[in-house]
Amino acid sequence: MYAYIKGILEEVDNQRVVVEANGIGYLIFVPNSVLHRLPPAGEMVRLFTYFHLREDTQELYGFLEQEEKRFFEKLITVSGVGPKAALGMLSAFSARQLATAIVTGDRKLLCTVPGIGKKTAERILLELKDKIDQDVLTAGGAAPTPTVRWNEERMEALEALQALGYPAAEAEHALAGVQETDPSELVRLALKNMNHRG
Repeated sequence: MYAYIKGILEEVDNQRVVVEANGIGYLIFVPNSVLHRLPPAGEMVRLFTYFHLREDTQELYGFLEQEEKRFFEKLITVSGVGPKAALGMLSAFSARQLATAIVTGDRKLLCTVPGIGKKTAERILLELKDKIDQDVLTAGGAAPTPTVRWNEERMEALEALQALGYPAAEAEHALAGVQETDPSELVRLALKNMNHRG
């Protein structure tokens, strides 16, 4: 129904925002990974939207990138994964992290998301493994580096940075330019990158 909504970012709350466009304030649910990348309130923003319609509810879900939206739409095709569960997944991890986990069969990572149990994780792996787009695996940052392989060590470093409180998108961007194999060294160099940018 809505491809995207472009307007003034009026309010930012926990996993939801209000965007005013043509005198209408749209309440849009967004994952935490999007919240951390939004402009300040009062500035213009464009969110690619998914309109969820049921008998008892009408909800808008928004994303800064088309790839994120398409990935969200794939997640909710899996039985047992509704929009709120998919939003939770994209709040805990970035689309690229989740896509990598699905392609590599990392059930353990999926099970760390609140509300995602073993059976649901197995269904996600089974149903989506062959449906992940390459653009999701390489997305996530203004200067992507497709040569970087998101192996187990790099994923471990990414999780460590998130445990320290860094948003997934920021942590990914900091790791993207680091060529290292040891997880602790990856974390150290990524932190150095973020300190330089700050």
